[in-house]
Amino acid sequence: MQRYRAHSDFSQNNSLICRHLPNSNSTPLQHHPNCTYFKSTYTTDAGSSESIEKFREREELREREFEQKKADEEKKAEDEAKSAKIDAIRTQILEAALSHVPTLGWTRNAIVKGAEEAGFPSVVHGMFPEGGYALVSYFYGKCNDEVVRRLQEDTQNGTLAVGDPLDFLVRAVRTRLEMIIPYKAQWPQALALIAMPQNAATSLAQVLTLVDDICYYAGDRSVDFGWYTRRIGLATILKMTELFMLQDSSIDHAKTWEFLKNRMDEAVQIQMMLSQTEGMTQNFTRSFNSAFVTARNILGIDYSRR
Repeated sequence: MQRYRAHSDFSQNNSLICRHLPNSNSTPLQHHPNCTYFKSTYTTDAGSSESIEKFREREELREREFEQKKADEEKKAEDEAKSAKIDAIRTQILEAALSHVPTLGWTRNAIVKGAEEAGFPSVVHGMFPEGGYALVSYFYGKCNDEVVRRLQEDTQNGTLAVGDPLDFLVRAVRTRLEMIIPYKAQWPQALALIAMPQNAATSLAQVLTLVDDICYYAGDRSVDFGWYTRRIGLATILKMTELFMLQDSSIDHAKTWEFLKNRMDEAVQIQMMLSQTEGMTQNFTRSFNSAFVTARNILGIDYSRR
């Protein structure tokens, strides 16, 4: 529209002249023989009209795309805010539900009690389609986060070298298993939920992530064949000790911690023996590495999270 107005102004005022052309002191602009630039720019022939229509269509398309992008961003922000609010409510309910596990177990009933205690109607249990496993998974993740927090404090966020890596690993695993003791009587039920096919992937991801964090803060950051092997070994010892602890009736679970120390010592001895046989070591570690990589890829575990 601006180009049409400009043409109208020039047409109605013949006193306008082309100031940048020679000998144009008295020749009106539209009659000047050399003023082809202005004639071609402000003419209203069919070709120029078609160009303007295309220009308008392009600008309207851009405007629609901009408005759509803006709407999408606003919806995304709204969805994220809504999701964060729901997650906060879920966390509040699950945290309150933990106190009911000793009497109600890892069940939907414990979640309902937690919801009521947190001031929410019992019908919000519909927010937990996983049932009792939602409570188990929350507890497992919470404990893992607490272990990592302590490891970060002990190593100044991984910058402080560990004097005795083996002792560090033993203490880390013991710290994690001690968190189960208040729920020891109900833990077999939790293990049954963990082993269910629909929950196995999440549970395995939590274990592998934990052992990776422990190894990382213990100073194991080398990139070699043993990287995966050490983590598989530590995960195996963790689960073996966990099962042993459930049967242990000794004072302060002294036999459990002895069992843990012995298994860690054995793992070190096995590692040393294998390292003396190069061919066997490579075959052994490759098979473990392959299993670990496959599990990591299937579960979508991101080891660059730090």
